[in-house]
Amino acid sequence: MNPDEYARMRACEDDMWWYRGLHRFLSALIPPPSREGPPPLALDIGCGTGGWLEKLTRFGYRVTGIDMAHQACTFCCQRGLSQVIVADGNRLPFVAESFDLVTCIDVLECEAVSPPALVAEAIRVLKPGGLGLFQMSAHQWLASEHDLAVHAVRRYNLRQMRELFRPHPVEILRATYLFALLFPFMATWKLLRRPRRQLSREEARSDVSMPPAPLNRLLYALCCLEARWLTARNLPLGTSACILVRKHPERD
Repeated sequence: MNPDEYARMRACEDDMWWYRGLHRFLSALIPPPSREGPPPLALDIGCGTGGWLEKLTRFGYRVTGIDMAHQACTFCCQRGLSQVIVADGNRLPFVAESFDLVTCIDVLECEAVSPPALVAEAIRVLKPGGLGLFQMSAHQWLASEHDLAVHAVRRYNLRQMRELFRPHPVEILRATYLFALLFPFMATWKLLRRPRRQLSREEARSDVSMPPAPLNRLLYALCCLEARWLTARNLPLGTSACILVRKHPERD
C-alpha cells in the first residue's frame, strides 16, 4: 500500500461509514467469546492501523496483530495495542494451533500475498474447533484506481474464495457477499473511478476519505440494516466477499 494511504486510513477508520459498516458486518458473523475461562486468543493477519483489532479486544479476545508495514504497526501502537508485530502473512511466526480465532480482512487481494500460502498458514495456527474469518474485495471487473493505490492485484468471487479452503481440514460455515444494499452505487463509483490514463502507483489515490456528515450517517445506517440480515442469511451480491470457517476438531 502506498505509504500515505496508512495515514488516510487511520484518519478515517473510526468514523467513515465503510470501515464502520465492514466492522459491523464482521461482528455479525462471529459469535461472541465465552465469558468462562481465560480470554480466547485472536490473530488478525494484516491488521493495518488497528481498528478491527480494537473491536476484537472489546469483544473479549486477547489479540495479536501482524502487518508487513512498520507504519501500520506504529499506528496500532499509538492506539495502545501492544501485541502487534511486523511479520509476513505467508510465513506466520507462530507455532501450530495457537489461536482460537484468526481473521484476515482486506489482505488476500494484496500483491505481496500468496492467497494459498496465507490461508494454509492461517489454518495451521488455528486451534482445532477454532474459527477463521476471511474477507476480500470481490469481482475483478470492479478493479479501479483504489486498487492501484493499495496494491491490490486480485478480486475474488465466492467460488474462487471457496477453492482456497478445499485442501484444508475446515468446514465452511458462512460464505457471503457484503455491501449488498449499496452494491449498485458502489459498483458504479468503482467503474467511474477506473483510470482514464495509465497511472503509476505513486499517482493513484484510494477511495478512503470522509464524506459529508449527513451522507456518512445515511450510508452507515444502511450498513446497519444489512448487518441485521447477515445474522441469519448470506447475501447474493456485494463488493466484498467473506468466508467463515471452523477447523475440524482433532480425531482420536
